Amino acid sequence: MTFGPGRLAPAVATVRTDANGIMWRLRSLVAMGHDSARIARVLGVPPARVRRVVRCQARTVTREFQAASCQLWDAWWDKTPPRRTPAQRRAAARALRQAKAHDWPAAAGLDEDQLDEPGYRPWCRYRPATGTGTAPDLPARTRPLPTREIA
Repeated sequence: MTFGPGRLAPAVATVRTDANGIMWRLRSLVAMGHDSARIARVLGVPPARVRRVVRCQARTVTREFQAASCQLWDAWWDKTPPRRTPAQRRAAARALRQAKAHDWPAAAGLDEDQLDEPGYRPWCRYRPATGTGTAPDLPARTRPLPTREIA
């Protein structure tokens, strides 16, 4: 493809936002026992993408990823994952160990008024949470998020 007078490169503009609020939301889901693979399945992204955000390896996310993550958080923030099968129990135990090791609080320990401010850090630490019930098995996104979701 050549560029020059009268030939413009295709414009690819993705509106991005600070990943800090999404990182804490996803970490709070991990603190409830939801693993990255389960979260990713519902968001329609690879588990590695969720892990990058949770581990603070992504500074920004697209608005679409932010919106999908917020919808998921609204549905699951006070719910624990299902533990019907041995695999589900192992995944939940792994997620809880990760949250405890990194001192990530559950959603009740987050300040929603400040959560989306860049640099926000919760004052609350990890504490075991029982939740108000079991999170529903939400269907995976039928339209996956764009592949260049996270920088």
